[in-house]
Amino acid sequence: MIGKQTLISILGGLCSALPLMAQESAVDGMKEATHHIIQERIEKEKQEIYQYLDSVKSLGNNRQDDLTITDEEIQLVRKLKAIEREVPLNYSPRIKELISKYTSDNYNSYMCRMMGLGQYYFPMFDRILDEVGVPRELKYLSVVESSLNPRDISSAGATGLWQLMYYEAKTYNLTVDSYTDQRMDPIASSYAIAKILKEAYEEYGDWLLAIASYNGGRGAVGRAIQRSGKEKPTFWDIAPYLTQQTQNYIPKFIAMTYAMKYAEENNITAAETEFPPRTQALDISKRISLGQIADALDISKETLRALNPSFKKNILNGREESPLRLVLPVFDKKIATEELYAALNTPVPISGMSAAAINEPAALLKGGKYKVKVGETFASIAEKFEVTVQDIKSWNSLRGNQIVPGQTLLIKKEDNFVNAKLAHNAEKSVKKSQQRTSSRTAYYVVKRGDTLSQIANKNGVSVSRLKRDNDLNGSRIKPGMKLKVSKK
Repeated sequence: MIGKQTLISILGGLCSALPLMAQESAVDGMKEATHHIIQERIEKEKQEIYQYLDSVKSLGNNRQDDLTITDEEIQLVRKLKAIEREVPLNYSPRIKELISKYTSDNYNSYMCRMMGLGQYYFPMFDRILDEVGVPRELKYLSVVESSLNPRDISSAGATGLWQLMYYEAKTYNLTVDSYTDQRMDPIASSYAIAKILKEAYEEYGDWLLAIASYNGGRGAVGRAIQRSGKEKPTFWDIAPYLTQQTQNYIPKFIAMTYAMKYAEENNITAAETEFPPRTQALDISKRISLGQIADALDISKETLRALNPSFKKNILNGREESPLRLVLPVFDKKIATEELYAALNTPVPISGMSAAAINEPAALLKGGKYKVKVGETFASIAEKFEVTVQDIKSWNSLRGNQIVPGQTLLIKKEDNFVNAKLAHNAEKSVKKSQQRTSSRTAYYVVKRGDTLSQIANKNGVSVSRLKRDNDLNGSRIKPGMKLKVSKK
């Protein structure tokens, strides 16, 4: 028989074990319920993504085998949504192709270079984008636009990290002359692009449409919205009515954003660059030699030029009324302060030009022509008219660096975006009209949002003819320009 004491011990043990067993059972039940809830959410999300992909694919002109939805695509959409903030990061088959391209082994060295450059540029972009009030992820447009090369110049003349046009530089108060092009200045140009994109967003209320309008023009986006027939369309609604270049621009931006955000898991690491880890900026209001600054700091001129890409020559041409920013590396070692002070305070004269020549107003002949004088160079003429050497060469279809006295150059000196040659042509047109001579040439004043293709279509001429008749090298036009439209 079991003793009384033994029985009491057994019952006591059972009493203490039962609550523990109940707790364990409750915990197991909670775990199972939580697991079930998580599985339901995952399945629901997967089903939503499946339906989203089905709608995306049904809109395209895909083959039957392209309509199959894969687990890879579902995972890709999930990862895009995970990094999405203010700018929609939608999925499309083209985006998938570009993501595969940007994260491939063949593209790895390029992407590592972009990550390395991004360590220098992205923090300043973030600060400026925050200040202006636009999403930080827009910084990745700079990779798409210029591969983070501040000196990049397109065939149409778009320049800098953000590929700004000359008229955009003037609109947003960037200095562009023979010494300085602030389209190449990372800070000045970033303020300009942030304002451009913010203004576009305020017009459309959609970041992808704002981005598309920067690439293709607001006029093109406006017409595409009208053709879509929708009151508040998305970019994907109007994409079929845009140029192929603009249709591809948004996928490039989304794919690049993905590649940069998921860099680590795709073996994309920051490559070393020419930029020092720390920098400081000084405002310079005089004309100084960058070579003297480099010597005083004991650094290469290439390093100094990399930090200051907007200076076209070895000279910083600052003025009291418009000082320029000089970016210098910060050293842990002691620098020769006396030499640096002397370099910063030694003004550099304008070589080869007398004060009288500098102050002498430049005279244009009729039709915006200028006759080269003895001793003049492309640089000195560009400075006279406050244009760039590149502009002069482009306007005159010149490639070399040689000009001769007596040579006539076309100078498109801008005034309210109307150049002298086009104004002269318009004047001739009025005279012909007054004389009632038969003519099939008309003139069209460019309005905000117009594009060359739109104007060409309206007037029944080709874009190439329109360019040829108006001596246009690229496709960018400016409000207020008067274009000759030949009806022949």
